[in-house]
Amino acid sequence: MNNRYSAVPLNALEMKAISWLDGFYQLEHLLCTRAWVTALSPAAPPALRFAALVHDAERFFPGGPTSMPTDGFDDCDYLFAHSLRSADIVQAWLADAAPDHDAAFTRQVRKFILRHEIGGNSEEDLLQAADSLSFLDIYDWLVIEWVRDGHYSAAQAREKLDWSVERIRLPTARRLALPLYAKSLRALESAPNSTMDTASRRAAAGSRKWLLAA
Repeated sequence: MNNRYSAVPLNALEMKAISWLDGFYQLEHLLCTRAWVTALSPAAPPALRFAALVHDAERFFPGGPTSMPTDGFDDCDYLFAHSLRSADIVQAWLADAAPDHDAAFTRQVRKFILRHEIGGNSEEDLLQAADSLSFLDIYDWLVIEWVRDGHYSAAQAREKLDWSVERIRLPTARRLALPLYAKSLRALESAPNSTMDTASRRAAAGSRKWLLAA
């Protein structure tokens, strides 16, 4: 694996968080979201980069909110519950893993996680855009798996891809999303006949060792 996820060096707290979340298939999505935040804004503050790295933390732990495609991908009940649970879990982890860390940093991380699905100010819109770009960038295999395994219909998967682009507010990010969206559509079209080993790809996407070659 190349070093795109550590091109902007990961600090000690980030590496500790990666070890905490190691083993779940969405780890690559988190690393990729951080990479997109730093690509869109090289001067992004540490709290924003860290929030990008942990924004979906609640999905790593059983008991979280669920939503069906019939609810729509812009289901506010789910998005708010997901964001709040992630913020709570990350805040509790920071209190345990970094008790001497600046309280203002924790407050900022919490605020960013709470807003990562809906955006808000320029930094919150940046995180939302990076989240969408990451999904479109790396999840061609997941789209194939969804359709092939019957998790989503092709139409429902297309709705998810459409929504991932449509919610991006930043013009530069939306332009960057378009070729990634086209790539995802090609994966979707190939899904019924794909022979991709998505189980192996899923395992790799959750492996800190594979993702960071470390």
